[in-house]
Amino acid sequence: MQENKNFYKNFYWLAGLMFIMSLITMSVVYAVLWQTAINQKKADLIHIAQSQARLIEAIARFDMRHNRIDWETPIGERGPTSLLSERAGADTFSQIMDAHRHYKGFGQTGEIVIAGIEDSKILFLLRHSNQVFSEQKSVPLAGTLAEPMRRALSNLSGTMIGSDYDGTTVLAAYEPVDVLNLGIVAKIDYAEVKAPFIKSGLITLAITLFIILLGSILFRRLVNPIVQQFFDNEQKFKRLVENITEWIWEIDLAGVITYSSPQAEKMLGYNIQTLHNSDLHQLLRTEDITKIQSAFNRCIAKQAPLRSLECTFVHRDGHLVFLELNADIILDTDGTLMGFRGVAHDISERVAKERELRQYQENLELRVNERTEELEQLNTEMRHFAYIISHDLRSPLVSITGFIDELKDDITLITDCATQQEILTSTDSCMSEVQDALTVRIPESIYYINSATKKMNHLIQAILTISRVGRREFHFENVNLNQVVQHTLESLAYQIEQDKVSIEVAKLPTIMTDKLAMEQIIGNLLDNALKYLAPERPGLISISAETTAQKTIIHIQDNGRGISAKDLPHIFELFKRVGKQDIAGDGMGLTYVQTLVRRLGGKITCTSTLYQGSRFSFALLKQNQQGKHHE
Repeated sequence: MQENKNFYKNFYWLAGLMFIMSLITMSVVYAVLWQTAINQKKADLIHIAQSQARLIEAIARFDMRHNRIDWETPIGERGPTSLLSERAGADTFSQIMDAHRHYKGFGQTGEIVIAGIEDSKILFLLRHSNQVFSEQKSVPLAGTLAEPMRRALSNLSGTMIGSDYDGTTVLAAYEPVDVLNLGIVAKIDYAEVKAPFIKSGLITLAITLFIILLGSILFRRLVNPIVQQFFDNEQKFKRLVENITEWIWEIDLAGVITYSSPQAEKMLGYNIQTLHNSDLHQLLRTEDITKIQSAFNRCIAKQAPLRSLECTFVHRDGHLVFLELNADIILDTDGTLMGFRGVAHDISERVAKERELRQYQENLELRVNERTEELEQLNTEMRHFAYIISHDLRSPLVSITGFIDELKDDITLITDCATQQEILTSTDSCMSEVQDALTVRIPESIYYINSATKKMNHLIQAILTISRVGRREFHFENVNLNQVVQHTLESLAYQIEQDKVSIEVAKLPTIMTDKLAMEQIIGNLLDNALKYLAPERPGLISISAETTAQKTIIHIQDNGRGISAKDLPHIFELFKRVGKQDIAGDGMGLTYVQTLVRRLGGKITCTSTLYQGSRFSFALLKQNQQGKHHE
């Protein structure tokens, strides 16, 4: 919109300039025409005055030859004592009057005046305009009026613009009449001379204004659609430049920025006003200045465009921005190189991805080794699990089988004794053995069978619990760890109070995880910490956490019994119990915790010193990092 206003403002200025130029041209033309017309009018008046003067002189000479009476006395002397004889030249003057009566005259104010000098006055003998005026009129000879006649009576001839006898400004031609000592003036009012020029000037001015106005209107109507389309295209291009994600720029050969699109503010933090006329090199990282200068010098030498030059710029707030530059050379109409015009594309995200990829590649071997170690550990656990299945579950079965065989023997013994009882009246030894079987061996066998069955059932339930962990679908949500710890401590409040244990809980983060799994992990670890406190000193348990860009690490530390170095590698094994066995347990807790942590994409470790305490730490990858971890 502002560009449209500026265009029409310039258009009106142009129309005004055209009008002024037309006025100047018209003024020059009219000045030339005016001067030509004045010169022509002067020539006409001179011709009239001279022809009249010569005619009068010819008539006077003719009369002198044929009528010599009193011609010896001058009719008019050019001087203050001059007198006009009423007789001398009377015939000549009557012929002049008669001739002028038949002369139509010229112009509306054109006049022929004949005068002489009498008593220091200019005496007008004849005035002929549209008609002949014979009454005499006089003006002082030394006055300012009738200047043309004064010059004619002074024996001068020529033209002038001056005052007539009645004060009117006239254009006059004056000429002396020598034979009669008179002067003749052919004149016309100066206003009449100017009138047609003024009239034609006004008409021409009006026509010029009309033509300029009409031309302006037609020009605007014809050009307006083209101009509007031009402005529309300009606005489209401007919006395209302003909304495009790339930074469009121009620099001269010295590197000074002559144009910058608004995208620079988003990329580098500098507004357009700040960038204009600033040095492009000042925006670059120091190490890249030589690089871009060399690239531009190669383009200048080869007169070729710049393609895909990666440079590092410094953002206004100090962080680095990676841009890819593409540019073409700018030439003027003579083909002289003026600078560069180009586009900068932000590749910071791509560079970060490439660096991350390189980092992954560099750490690939380490990751493979770590994964191999984890797989080997899992294989070991699987072998151990198979051993447990084949050994621990088989052991109760062996016991059950053995005791069943004993029961079979006792039953056979009782059956045989019963048969013999029918045959014999009594056998003391047989009855004694039957009594022993019924009261000692059979109950004992039944007890051991029952114990073995319970143990097998417990082992099977533990295995089922572990297997359910692998099947349960986790529900990830924002979990406040402080709340989880608080709820767990509330459930253990009685034991904490009974043992007078001090609990220290640092500020814990909120993480994206499965809430139930976290409650089970923290609950098992805190329960273990309470169970294995050292009775000889007050118990202390601390819960803390630390957060990095990739993961959250939770620590649960106690000052309990601690774990020996030889037992430490086995604490997460299924059904494995280490240390003093004075606390009831099944060796499932830590295995269960490790399985949950692994399913959450994490890892659990333990550091411990015997008789000083233990520290369990489990690290969980942040939710947006777990996908990368599993990949």
